[in-house]
Amino acid sequence: MTRRLFPVLVAFAAVASAASCGQKAGVAGTGGDGATDATDGPTATAGPPATAPPVGTDTAPSGSTGGSTPPGSEPAGSAPDSGGQPGSTAPASSAPAVAAGPYEPDDNDTSGVTDEEIVIGIHAPVTGASPIPQTSFDTGKDIYWQFLADSAPDQLFGRTVRVVFRDDEFNPQRAVQVCREMVESEGAFVLIGAGGADQITACAQFAAENNVPYLSAGVNETGLDDLATYFATSLTYSEQAALIIAQLVERELTEVGLVVADTPSFDDAFDALKAAAETEGITIAYETRINKTAAEAEQLSVVQELKNTGVQGVVLLSSPLVFIGLANQGVNQGFAPTWIGPGVTSGLNAVTNFGCPGVDTGVFFNPTPQLDVIDDLDADFRAAYEAFGGGETADDIGLGLWALNKLLAAMFVATGEELGRAALMNTLVTTASFDNGIYSPVAFTEDDHFGGTGAHLLDADCAAKTYTTAAQFVEVG
Repeated sequence: MTRRLFPVLVAFAAVASAASCGQKAGVAGTGGDGATDATDGPTATAGPPATAPPVGTDTAPSGSTGGSTPPGSEPAGSAPDSGGQPGSTAPASSAPAVAAGPYEPDDNDTSGVTDEEIVIGIHAPVTGASPIPQTSFDTGKDIYWQFLADSAPDQLFGRTVRVVFRDDEFNPQRAVQVCREMVESEGAFVLIGAGGADQITACAQFAAENNVPYLSAGVNETGLDDLATYFATSLTYSEQAALIIAQLVERELTEVGLVVADTPSFDDAFDALKAAAETEGITIAYETRINKTAAEAEQLSVVQELKNTGVQGVVLLSSPLVFIGLANQGVNQGFAPTWIGPGVTSGLNAVTNFGCPGVDTGVFFNPTPQLDVIDDLDADFRAAYEAFGGGETADDIGLGLWALNKLLAAMFVATGEELGRAALMNTLVTTASFDNGIYSPVAFTEDDHFGGTGAHLLDADCAAKTYTTAAQFVEVG
């Protein structure tokens, strides 16, 4: 699978309108004027069929049924255009015939799919990497699917979705174990990695060996770019390098530090960040590969070195716990640089809840915006939590899960009633783009499974102990 190359020189896209219509301009899958109303459902734009030879291997058997309130069914038809019911973020119920493409079904092609149910397996590092409450995942993992069954019961052709979740404990070996359990014991049709590059890589490799579709937010590219069943739904860390360096230029931070966790999964991002900085004339005055689980002594040593160089900004790619440690060590030393980086977890409100005041100068790119703008982009999110959250308050972890599941629903609808693993993956690589109104549009090809096109910029606010959305739909040029 070859990679598309993004130029390092980029221009920041204009911040999307925060008006009640929730419009954003210049993205795929929108109307002729480039605008999409926030009440529209996710769209899938048709593309040319792929013609590569078949790929894939056998997978393990699966089974298990159950689920929430069964929706009705509707036969496959034409591709969805403007979404679901008026005022609903549900995808349209009509769908094209199964797309031709490079994937051929094997004996386990429909494992995890029955006439009544689709099973999804999700893993994330709830313990070991960040102070994230388990209840946020337990509550948020299927809010979107409950909302869909209630508001648009015909969307998935008579099927509901059952979500199985496992904590991978920030450990790649554990990730493979739980992914195997979800496929072989729980009957997962697809697997999703919610965070943690090493765990995502390990589980994605298992999935590829067993011909199981695997989706995650963008992390590393090395180790994933040759996996036929892996798909990244947002910009990889390497692709975000251009956005990060452009932000440094915008803030006139010309001498910075570079701190990246010492794992092979981050090698490509480390190189991309250095190359982007050199192209833009940004001096990296200090660089280091910090231990993935760096203890206090190492954190203090790194902070002292950064402070001694006099940098005012630090490009950081690490776990949230390491970020919290570094930032608070910095405050203790009278050192409060702008901490900036790519990622999925360092921009969570759990980081500000546990990491303030040190993390107050943190800014991070993220696939989703924060809660301060979600009502303009998707009016159904909070209402769905009130209806199906069991009294829990909507949070940003739930928002990330909502956005991912909403995107996946559009993919299922675009695939059609004859849902199988090969049909789903053929649909992904032959559809021009998918747009759920929360992510930047997602576009895959046969040769490029890294589908992200943009990101949101989040800014820590320790006065409120939350992140706010500093810029929306910032696109790579």
